[in-house]
Amino acid sequence: MAELRLPRVLEPVARSGLTHQVTGSTLAEALGQLFDREPALRAHLLDEGGSIRHHVVVFVDGTRADLDATVGAASEIRVLQAVSGG
Repeated sequence: MAELRLPRVLEPVARSGLTHQVTGSTLAEALGQLFDREPALRAHLLDEGGSIRHHVVVFVDGTRADLDATVGAASEIRVLQAVSGG
């Protein structure tokens, strides 16, 4: 199973923790499995059209990834959220 890690800023929303074991052959499938467990995370990671939000960056095995990125059984998925303000 791939390991998916969320940023600490999502800790209040991720009730079951910041690290998850997920399966799927693409990032979209892996995130879908995460959203099945943690539905509230969908709005934080994806926009209304189902794309990765502008301020969210996802890496699969150290490479910036889009939803079509290949995920292997031993992949490491890291989600980062930009923090902005003025």
